Amino acid sequence: MAFDGYKDAAVDTVDYSTSADAINVDIRSTGPGRAGIGGDAEGDTLQNIDKVIGTAFNDTFNLDTATATFEGGAGDDVYVLNGSGGTVIEQAGGGNDEVRSNFGQIYLGANVERLTYTGTGSFIGWGNAIDNIITGGSGNDTFYGGAGADRFIGGAGFDTVGYTDTTIGVTINLKTGIHSGIAAGDTYVSIEGLSGTISDDIFIADSAAMAFDGLAGMDMVSYEQSDSAVTIDLKTKVNAGDAAGDTYTGIEFFQGSNFNDTLSGTAFGDNFIGGSGADLIDGREGHDTAWYINSKAAVNINLQTNVNEGADAQGDVLLNIERVIGSQFDDTLTGSSAVDFLEGNTGNDVIYGGDGADFIYGGLVSLAGPLASSAPNAGAQADALYGGNDNDTILTAANDTGSRAYGEAGDDTITVAHGIADGGEGNDKLIGTGLGFSLFGGVGKDNLVLQSVGSAFGGEGDDIYTIDTSALVTIQDDGTSRGDKIVLSYIRASELQVDRVGDDLYLHRYSVSAGQTPDEGVRLKDWFAGSDTIEQIVTADNQTINLPANSDAFAMFG
Repeated sequence: MAFDGYKDAAVDTVDYSTSADAINVDIRSTGPGRAGIGGDAEGDTLQNIDKVIGTAFNDTFNLDTATATFEGGAGDDVYVLNGSGGTVIEQAGGGNDEVRSNFGQIYLGANVERLTYTGTGSFIGWGNAIDNIITGGSGNDTFYGGAGADRFIGGAGFDTVGYTDTTIGVTINLKTGIHSGIAAGDTYVSIEGLSGTISDDIFIADSAAMAFDGLAGMDMVSYEQSDSAVTIDLKTKVNAGDAAGDTYTGIEFFQGSNFNDTLSGTAFGDNFIGGSGADLIDGREGHDTAWYINSKAAVNINLQTNVNEGADAQGDVLLNIERVIGSQFDDTLTGSSAVDFLEGNTGNDVIYGGDGADFIYGGLVSLAGPLASSAPNAGAQADALYGGNDNDTILTAANDTGSRAYGEAGDDTITVAHGIADGGEGNDKLIGTGLGFSLFGGVGKDNLVLQSVGSAFGGEGDDIYTIDTSALVTIQDDGTSRGDKIVLSYIRASELQVDRVGDDLYLHRYSVSAGQTPDEGVRLKDWFAGSDTIEQIVTADNQTINLPANSDAFAMFG
């Protein structure tokens, strides 16, 4: 039978659903196709047909340049689409079906299991939500499997599997074949490149050469499961061990093996995780970081002597490293004479900045990216942080319950949550943010900022106490200078009330009964016992009140 739907607006359908055997049919737009084979299609020719409905058996549908819809039904059906105009309709559980096409870009329809490229150029193929087998040709192909456990067969050429069709990061382990995210269950044959998602991805490499592209996010290539040491040189691109032949684009973190690795950076900021073994890590130019976040025990890092000990740091040599991230244990980190960035991470750490204008953090402030799972929410920690001989910036961990931060020499900026900040020498800025902190200005013109319930002791020099909270804070200033000042951010001049309770003086907003202790404002401890050396109050409405030299003269406030 010759079926010709002509070129009109009607939808012309040929239905073989009642055929007792499989069919093989061919549709053309410029003349009748090849005669049908099998079942009810035996000898049929199809021209200008819009839709063909198949049988319950293993059918084959051929489309050459025309536009048509195929509905395969049950059975393992094959759709040969020599062009871009074919539409395939399959039902769930409708067999193991395959699309074969020479068109350069194909999106696999729902419920179709296999996609095979039959052309000779480069090919881009997208899978669907079920388990797919996507096979490329002789060109440079790119595959996107979507959900499901997919098998990618690259064939000849340089072939890449990408995961941009998800917003959740993936972990791809080429050593074990066990992956996560949308990559779970995927397998790769003759694949030369892997590209990640817009989130943080982890690629665990094997011995085969691979081009890794992290795309967006903070991504890592790891050789942690390698059987021998690796050499990674991001500048010369000459790698060795399991890293031989590997290339990196959009990769921010590089993790070595558990052997003696050599990891070298670029002119930009690189992140290295040496792992176990005595590693040589050379950041070269740029702001480079050595991470010990995965170490199974505490580390002792000394950037001054380069004698590094403990767990993953044992025997490591760190060259041109500006930032060090500690482990989850009680580490000791010592800076060099240059500007260092030292982060203790979790644990009760001791950090020495040494010379240089250092940045010292009791906790973790760097974006951990793919290492975030290695930095669990920490319990309470109490660090000891020492600035050294320059203008340092020190920040205790948010969950510290007794950290001590010492600025030592230089004009330091220290922020503590619940612990102690001691500025030492120099004109320091000390900031208390949590509950129960203590700020000690030491020698110099210090600025002590109280943002919650805590206490401040200015020491010598003309100090400024900035009260950025409506809670009750305590100040004691017994220095000999006469230029100290309190800045009240929450009390205007018209609201300011002054009361004496014992030897203490209270500056507050709300009235209290005689002898009652205010629960907001400022307590000037031992004001009437000799600690009456603050000379000015600046209120929230920028009014300046000069305090009397004699503490008894506070009667002027009524």
